[in-house]
Amino acid sequence: MKKLPYCRCPLCVAVFLSLPLLAVSLTGLASEENGNLKAEAAGERASFAQAFCEVAPERIDAYKAQLRQRLTEATHFDQHWDTGWRRGQSNNRQMSALRERDPAEFASRVKVNCERLKWLAQNSLRPPGRK
Repeated sequence: MKKLPYCRCPLCVAVFLSLPLLAVSLTGLASEENGNLKAEAAGERASFAQAFCEVAPERIDAYKAQLRQRLTEATHFDQHWDTGWRRGQSNNRQMSALRERDPAEFASRVKVNCERLKWLAQNSLRPPGRK
């Protein structure tokens, strides 16, 4: 069995010491990604709420401002919000088509979704619980 030269030992120490730094930066990236996805989902939901739940644009704007302050880990918040909003508008067209085909089913879905969106919006602005 060959002995490793003594000079490689500092290299091994450096690699092991840098692993936690890599883990911290990867965690930061995951947090940023999570914040961006939350901003997109919120934009999509807000689009639905404005179209079908009779939520005024002023309330949507206030919610967006509060959420922007809350999602500090999101990068380019407005860009991700707008992406979600556009996706929501596409889904809204499908719901509008359902309104034409089956008004009873449409009303049922809108009622449930609006109640759910109200609950989600309230919880998204709550401070995180203590552990």
